Order: sequence, then C-alpha cells, then structure tokens
Amino acid sequence: MDRSSTERNMSDTPSPSTTATTQSGTSRARQGKRHRARHLKSRNGCYTCKQRRVKCDEVRPVCGACSFRGESCSYPPAPSISVDSDGSQRLRKPKRVVPIPSPLQPLEFHLPRLSATPVPILDGQTLNMADMNLLTKFMLQTSKKMSLHPKRMLIWQQVIPDMAAKREYLMHLLLALAGAHALYESDIAKCGRLGMGDNQLTSSCIDNPTIHDLHRIIEHHQRGLKGFREALSDMTAATAEYVFCGSLLIVAFAFASLSIRDLNRIEPGLMNEDNYESPFTDWLHLVRGLTSVVHEHWSTLKLGRLRAMFFYDYANDDWRHTLSSASVPRLTNGSRMVLMFAQGAARGLSMLRTYATTLSSSRTVHEADAPSPQSSSDTHGKADELIQGHDNAIDKLEEMYMRILNVFHFTESGRDCSASRDFQIDLEEAAATSWPQMVSNDFIASLKPCNQVGIAEGFSYTILAHFYLVFVLFEDLWYLNKGFHEEIKKIFRLVSDLNNDRLLALMEWPMAVIAADQKE
Repeated sequence: MDRSSTERNMSDTPSPSTTATTQSGTSRARQGKRHRARHLKSRNGCYTCKQRRVKCDEVRPVCGACSFRGESCSYPPAPSISVDSDGSQRLRKPKRVVPIPSPLQPLEFHLPRLSATPVPILDGQTLNMADMNLLTKFMLQTSKKMSLHPKRMLIWQQVIPDMAAKREYLMHLLLALAGAHALYESDIAKCGRLGMGDNQLTSSCIDNPTIHDLHRIIEHHQRGLKGFREALSDMTAATAEYVFCGSLLIVAFAFASLSIRDLNRIEPGLMNEDNYESPFTDWLHLVRGLTSVVHEHWSTLKLGRLRAMFFYDYANDDWRHTLSSASVPRLTNGSRMVLMFAQGAARGLSMLRTYATTLSSSRTVHEADAPSPQSSSDTHGKADELIQGHDNAIDKLEEMYMRILNVFHFTESGRDCSASRDFQIDLEEAAATSWPQMVSNDFIASLKPCNQVGIAEGFSYTILAHFYLVFVLFEDLWYLNKGFHEEIKKIFRLVSDLNNDRLLALMEWPMAVIAADQKE
C-alpha cells in the first residue's frame, strides 16, 4: 500500500469513543445483512493470459503464469496520465489510429522443458552470436527461398533486410523466420523430406540444442509481434511501409510455423494434456487480421519499395473466358502430384457442392420436424450462416482451382529454370495462395476445436483440406509444402472420427494427391 493510501485510511479511522458508541449497532446490522466481497475485474493482464482466458497476476515484466509455462510475456501499452486545465489528473488511453485486430496474438506453441537455461535475447540493439548466425542464414539462404518470382525474391533479399535494420521489431521477426527455416531444414535432414510417418516422431528427431533454438525463435517472434502491435497502433503514412513489412514477416512465419510446431512432440506427458493431432487454425486468424495494414494506407504502399507484393499478373478472371478442354502443355512434364490434381480438381469441386446441397436439405427436413421452432431460432440462424459460409468457401475454392487449371494451359515461359519451377512461378503470379483473405468469417468461425466438431464443422474442415492442396502445389517453397501435407492428414483423422461415410469419401482425393507427392 502506498503512502497516500495509508494516510487516507488513517484519516478515515473513527476515534475510540465513536467506535464504542456505534459498535453494538453495527454488530446487529452486520448480523442482519450479509455483504458480498467486491471483486474487480482487471483488464491489465498480459496478452498470453488473455488468449488462454486465465487469470493473470499482472507481475511485470513476466507474470507468474507465463513464468511457470516458460512462455514470453507481453502487456498492452500502459495508459498515459494527462493534466487538465484545473490541475486534476486523469488516465488517457493510448492513441489508436488503426484498430488492432483481435486475432493478432502469438501463435500457440507447446514448448518442451529445457535441461538448461537458454541463452537470453539481449535487449537494445546488441545481438549475440546466435542472432548473428540467424541473420547470416536469412541473408544467404532464407531470403532466396521466400518467393519464386525474381522481382519478389529481390525484395526478400535486399529491401526487407534493409528495413529490418532500421526497426528492432522487424529484426526480431526476421530472425524468427530465419530460425524457423533452419529448424525446417534440420528436421528434413534428420527425418526425411516430409518427416516420419504418423505417430512415429521420437526424440531421435529433435535434440536439446534444437529445443533451445525453438525457444529462441518463439521469443524473437513474440517480441517482434509486441513491437508490431505498438507500431500498428500508431501507424502513419511515414511508417506504413515498415508496418506492412512486419505483416509480411508475420504471415510468412505463420505459414512456416505449421512445419515446425510438431517438432516438440517428445514429452508423452504433454501429449496427454494437449491434443497435438488437432489441425492448427490459429495461423488463419493471424493472416486474416493483417488486411487493415494494406487498406488504411493503400495509396502510399502501392508506390513504395514493397509494391511488387501487391501486383500479380494472373490474379484475375481470365479463366472464365480462356479455360477450355484443349491440350494442356504443362501436364506433359508435370509431376505425378500435379497430374492427379489437374485430373481430379473439377470432380472434387462437384462432390463438395453436392454434399453441401445434401447437408442443407437435411437441415430443412429437421426444421420441419422440430416441435418448437421459436425456441431454436438462434440455432437455425447459426445453421443458415454456416451453410452460407460453406457455399461462399466453395465458390472461392473454385476460383482458386480455376486459376490454377488456367495456368496449366500456358506454354512454358522460356525462363532459365526447370519446367516444374516455371509452372510454380506462374502459379504464384495467379495469387493462388491469397484465399485465406477471401473466405467468409462464418466459415472461419466453424473451424472449432476437435471436441466440438459435428458433421457441419467436419465439412468445413474437409473444404479446408481442399484449400490446402493449393499450397501443396508449391513444391519449391519450404514454408508451404511440408506443413500442409501434415495438416491434411490431421483433417483426415478428424473426419474419420465422425463415422460419416459420405464426408470421409470427400477426403479421398486430397489424400491421394499428397500420397502421389510422397511417391515421387
């Protein structure tokens, strides 16, 4: 208790004579009336505790809950104190020019325990040798593997490192991405191209130094995300390009995280507590929450150094006019996986639409048999929203598939690269990976934890698996290929548990496509 509070309490204390006079009356009043202790809800807890929906003790710089779990801890900006003209003080909330999206939270990692304390990340501008190694890794390797198109690859190699050198939070995000790439390559070297089979991941695939690296990467990411939030809350035209650079690094790390988050599955006790077989969907919320960066300062960003990240030559509806059953030149030299995708895409879409119609019809029948429609109006309203979400998602899926099939019809460009890479570059120009921003909120909301999945939600996951095939086609982009193979397998296991034959039949084609890739 501070000094002012102590003096105030002392001044309010009654004298002994007054106490003696009123004691008996007060005792009788207390016996007749029971008072409930006041409980004030605090809104000053750390971001991690808010995300987990647990009570935060608000100890700074690291609260007790985060300290116990070994997680990074960050707090919202503290309100400032302003002085009015009459000399009184009042709290003033931090200025927010751009509303911060609520999904802008750290990704969920379940960190294994360490046998030794990891080397801490130093504050300020000083970086230790481990950070210097990550920076070198990014400059020499990671930056060259973030894009297939030369103009965007040049941005990753030159522009983004230059901008990160001027903003500490960007450097943290850059180092986190480089670390994720290093872990990915280490896992590939130890466990094979696409990792080990189901339920075969053991401690032989990940050693204690790798666990230290994982802790360090997550700490860099969370520090960078904290700085990004602060920059986003006070973004201006002068800083918009740096904030957008941060969003690019965050999105890339969100994709890459799917390839490294299962590396920590070495403690059986943790696996019993948390379901590691559940598909990860938090990356979708993080990616979708960054669109406000572009919308707010579009006129500035489209003229800046990162403008190549906005414009894609084939991100249009030309497929509606040019797609035909004519010869498909690129399938001649395509991989087995690419060939299977091209042959099954149209049928896959048709099967999804048929099932969506069946699901909608069955709901209508149940509504007619319902004894009290009024009492279940909210449930029916949510069901209608989910049906619309399914229809919207399938429409967007068709658009992505048709763009891809249109690229199959292109002749080779003459670039100095393999036929497979030439196809993927044109696929990148079709912005095929942009679908997370296109699907509706109703569809995203239906992707619930496994213990809440019903048939309708299982259908949402099935549609999601078909979207994931778009990423799998980018065989030369490390942060897309491996992680989404594993996520499709997780969705297959989730749908299998629902014991619905028609729904399970919809997963046969996605599973066949990724199986074809593993047989190459």
